[in-house]
Amino acid sequence: MFPIQIFTYPNGKNGVRIYKCGYTSTVSIFPDPLTNRLTNLNRPRWNKHTKPLLFPFRDPVKRFISGVDTINKNNKYKNYGIDDFIDGLEGKNDFKNIHFMESSIILRNACYKFDHIHLYKFPEHYEQMLRDGGYEGDIPHKNKSIKKWTLTKDQEERVRKYYAKDIEVFESIEEPGQEFYWLKI
Repeated sequence: MFPIQIFTYPNGKNGVRIYKCGYTSTVSIFPDPLTNRLTNLNRPRWNKHTKPLLFPFRDPVKRFISGVDTINKNNKYKNYGIDDFIDGLEGKNDFKNIHFMESSIILRNACYKFDHIHLYKFPEHYEQMLRDGGYEGDIPHKNKSIKKWTLTKDQEERVRKYYAKDIEVFESIEEPGQEFYWLKI
């Protein structure tokens, strides 16, 4: 299983940091290293969290494009094009990066530690998610995309195929804080 970064909101509920779903903004709001912790989900099931997990979920195609923008700023990948990143998703080259990890994998793993998971569309429900966690302060917008990438029809189809499970979960969210039932994925 994959470790996820969880933190505790002011009202005791749990939050999860998902790359390209408000990660940098969330870290800027909750920077205390004693509150924030990396939780390895490989721990035994008896170590469960009793408070719900508030989970941001972004449109997978938009999340992919935002990931391309972020990773492309790195000198190592500055010459990569969109097809190079998609090839990496499909296992056609050796590119791997956590910014492109399927949110549904993190969600599925979180089901082993949390009895109640509430889903929020990002960015549409981001403010409501923070408020549901008892946070009442200002909400910064960090790590804004600089370049606006566009996908060809073929590229978008490839991305949609790769993120099919994420798309299914994202499209199932009808209201902020909708409870997730893990047997559905």
